[in-house]
Amino acid sequence: MQRYETLLLVKTEISEDDLSMIERQIDQMVSSAEGVMETFDKWGKYRLAFPVRKNTHGIYILTRFKLPAMQASRILKEIDQFIKIKCNELVMRHVTAALRSDAPTSYAKPDPIDVSRGSSFDSYLKEGGKIDNLLSSVDTAKAGRMNDMDESRHEALSSNDEQE
Repeated sequence: MQRYETLLLVKTEISEDDLSMIERQIDQMVSSAEGVMETFDKWGKYRLAFPVRKNTHGIYILTRFKLPAMQASRILKEIDQFIKIKCNELVMRHVTAALRSDAPTSYAKPDPIDVSRGSSFDSYLKEGGKIDNLLSSVDTAKAGRMNDMDESRHEALSSNDEQE
């Protein structure tokens, strides 16, 4: 059996039901050819390098499967048509590739932007007095603007006095 993988880029608005439907359909197509679905992995939300169908973010999904050589061409065509026709509103891009027989079964993926990296913005600001520094810099800037306004008002008044 030959190993394949399909990488899908779907819209961020996709529901869990839609994801389940795509997974079920691909699994049924692969199983109908006596193949085996190995993984259906939702990678998460990522910022795209350029807009795709006017979207700046997308969710990547990687599915890996094995197909018998005799059925592979037909099933790959079915999967491609399914994605292009029935999933047209959900899937922005997709690609299917044959994997080498010695290709590793594991892969490294970057961290998605929708997963917390262990700390929130609030805790970031609170650690080390960063919130205090931020607030004092805002107060200093505001006071500086007020002084500038007072000076310009004073100059305007004194120039009016000189004209009279």
